[in-house]
Amino acid sequence: MPNDYHSVPLDEEESVNGSTEKTPWLPGSRKTDSGPARPLQSHWIWLVHALLLSASVTLFTLSFCVKSANPSTHLLDHISTYSPLFPAVKYELNKFTLAPIPKGSPYAGYGPAVDDAWNVIANDIGDIMITEEERVKLGLSPDSLKIQDPRTGKWGYRAGVEVFHQLHCLNLLRQAIYSDYYGQKELGGDVGNADGPEDLFGHVDHCIEAIRENLMCQSDVSVFTFKTFPELADEGIEGEWPDFQINHMCRNFEAIRKWNNDHVVAWDHDV
Repeated sequence: MPNDYHSVPLDEEESVNGSTEKTPWLPGSRKTDSGPARPLQSHWIWLVHALLLSASVTLFTLSFCVKSANPSTHLLDHISTYSPLFPAVKYELNKFTLAPIPKGSPYAGYGPAVDDAWNVIANDIGDIMITEEERVKLGLSPDSLKIQDPRTGKWGYRAGVEVFHQLHCLNLLRQAIYSDYYGQKELGGDVGNADGPEDLFGHVDHCIEAIRENLMCQSDVSVFTFKTFPELADEGIEGEWPDFQINHMCRNFEAIRKWNNDHVVAWDHDV
C-alpha cells in the first residue's frame, strides 16, 4: 500500500497553518481577518468614552453650580418643611453677644425706644398671600381665609410667617413683665387693651406654649461653657457663669423680613 504521507516544506507548512502573507486570495473568497481594522475601531470606542465622560463632568459641574448659587434652598428641601420663603433663606455664621447682664440691647427693658425696636421686628409686619398650589404643598386647610391681592387682583389665601408670630409672642411676655408700664390703656397693645386679667393670661399662656413648641422643635444643640466675668464683679456677677457668646448657624432675619415686606397683601387692622 503506497505511503500517502510525505513531509511538507516549511513554506507550505506556514501556508497550511494559516499564514496570511503566503496565502493568496482565491476568486470568490472573503477576507475574514479584520486585524487591520481593529485599531480604528479601538480609537472610536475611546473617543465615545471620552465624549461621554466629558458630558458627565459638564452636567455634574452645571448641577453643582446651580445648587451652589443658592445652597440654602437645596439644604432646606431636606431639613425643613416646605415654605414659599425658601428663596429668601440665607445661612450665615453669627456669634451671639449675650452677657450675664445684657447691656445696650435695644430690645431689653421698656419705653418708647424699646417699643420702636420691637415694632420693626414683630408688629409692623403684614400678612402675605399663598396660592392654591402652595396651600396644598403646605398641607393647610382648604377652608383657610381667602383674600385678593390688591396689586395683581389674583385670589389666594391669607397667611403669616411663623417667626413674626413667635416674636410677637415674646414681645407680649416682655410687656407682661413690665405690666405696671404697659397696663396703661393709652399705650395700646395687648396688655393695656386686654379685657381683664383672664383675657391677658389666656393670651400669655398661648404665647408661652407657642415659644415652647418652637424651642423644643428646633432643639438647638449648640454648646456653651462656663467662665468668670471679672469685669462684672461690681454688678454682683461673681463665680462661674455660662458663657453664651458662642457661634450659631443662623438664617438671615433681615432677608426674611424684607421678603415678607415685599409680599404684604394685608395688615392686622384689615381683619
